[in-house]
Amino acid sequence: MVNAKRLYVYGVLGAALVLVLWGLTSILQWAGRSIAAAIGSRDVVGADVALDQLSLAIALVVVAAPIWAVHFWLAQQPLKGAPEVAADERASPARATYFYLVLTIAGGIALLQLYESVQEILRVALTPEQAWGLAGSIAGAAVLGAAWLGHVWWRRADLLAAPARTANDWLTRAYVYSGLFILAVLLAFWVGSAAAVLIGELVDARAMRDPWETWQMSFVGPAAGVVGATVGWSAQWFIGRWLIRADPPLGAAHRASRTRTGYFLAVVLVCAAAVLALFASSLRHVVAEGFGAWRPTDGSRWIEDLALPLIMVVPFAVAWWWHWWQGMREALAFGGRQRHENVRRSGLYGLAFVGLAGLAVGAAWVIEAVLAYADASRDMARTEVLWDEVAPALATLVVSIILWAPAWRLVRRDFAATPALVAGTMPRRAYLLLVSGLAVVALMGSVAFIAYHVMRLLLGVEVETSSAWPIAAAIVAGVVLAYHLWRLRLDAKLVAAQPEPLPLVDGSEPAARVRETVELSAPAGTDLADLNETIREHLPEGVEIRVTGESPEPR
Repeated sequence: MVNAKRLYVYGVLGAALVLVLWGLTSILQWAGRSIAAAIGSRDVVGADVALDQLSLAIALVVVAAPIWAVHFWLAQQPLKGAPEVAADERASPARATYFYLVLTIAGGIALLQLYESVQEILRVALTPEQAWGLAGSIAGAAVLGAAWLGHVWWRRADLLAAPARTANDWLTRAYVYSGLFILAVLLAFWVGSAAAVLIGELVDARAMRDPWETWQMSFVGPAAGVVGATVGWSAQWFIGRWLIRADPPLGAAHRASRTRTGYFLAVVLVCAAAVLALFASSLRHVVAEGFGAWRPTDGSRWIEDLALPLIMVVPFAVAWWWHWWQGMREALAFGGRQRHENVRRSGLYGLAFVGLAGLAVGAAWVIEAVLAYADASRDMARTEVLWDEVAPALATLVVSIILWAPAWRLVRRDFAATPALVAGTMPRRAYLLLVSGLAVVALMGSVAFIAYHVMRLLLGVEVETSSAWPIAAAIVAGVVLAYHLWRLRLDAKLVAAQPEPLPLVDGSEPAARVRETVELSAPAGTDLADLNETIREHLPEGVEIRVTGESPEPR
């Protein structure tokens, strides 16, 4: 019965709020446009239409606002009862869903309206007669922004009043960190786009255009995107920082949350993929030039085709570095060395995955491009293949190797230090299983498509599509799958060979362990790996040796 009442109350709250916000926005738009018309700015809405919209807006507010107020009062009444009843209401899924739906929708639309407002402000500065559009966007940003702030305040009260019941609210974490992720990526994109447009327009050698027109057409959008994404990300970051700094149990739960760590790693991986793609886009033209198949766009070929993608790399690289540094810093501060090591290892395997994905795509693309080039009969056709297939394929392959090789080298070094320990860790197993699963899917789809072509040929049906890509994808997927299955098998043997856990003392805690650091020195040229393996074979049961590295002795 209680759940049904909550569904009713919060459902009506949401519907009424939509009408109220719509009405208030329309009223402010009418007021702004009236002011703009009074000072001589152009208004595209006729007087009759404007009055009709105003009448509808007032009617919506007059009817919906009291309904929202009454139901909000009903929603707040349980909070005044017994502590357990109040805590149960604050932690209810229906209440949390209402708040985070409002925060997501109102916040998202408010940022879109802010984006439009900044665009209109910049356009007004360039072309004053366009001021008519500014009133609507500012009105929407103001009303929806106020609704967002109000609901943030009310939800904050819930989290503080019932921290024990709301500490592990997954909706809170999903809202905060999904928003942070989207806005972080958008911010890097818009900063890169704005910088690319700015530099491109300043050094572009194309025919002179009206500078106002240039800025209005090219720079206004990216600049507005930078402002909107900065405001949104800063607001979400402030909420996230407040959550992890809150007193226990609320703050403790969020400091220990894997969702925040996942946010940092997700941004790192997406930014790494963006850097890879942008570098490949630039390198493509260098490869095409080497083949004599470059098709530059109008204007400065070096600026537009080579430099601008590299300019966009910078904000993605900065976001990559900052999120990696912040994630590692928080892991050490909130979870100690063990959590720090897990985050570091997860990041390495994530970067290896991004590099391997690009490497696999690039390798398959190269194989397909070679087949397409060999099939081309005319010189013009071959030139087209060089530009459209071979150049981007080789660029993708080279850039992916540059990312994958160092990441995989660090992964191998980490594994070589303590193979038995690393073999059973979650990041390594997740990486190997994910790659193997994706390789199986790719191989299955490719083989199925090849079989489809073969069946059509056997049945005498004309085959219109090329089988070059399925063949290339099958080859690459097969190699990737074979290697990673082999690694999974070796890891399983290492895990199985580990000694049994130490017996428990008093039936509660593992037996205490002691640790002593031993320094081993040997003449230059000694095979230390073989020596360490020999020592391991003669160690008593339960005794472990960890190799941290080697260094030359001072003379």
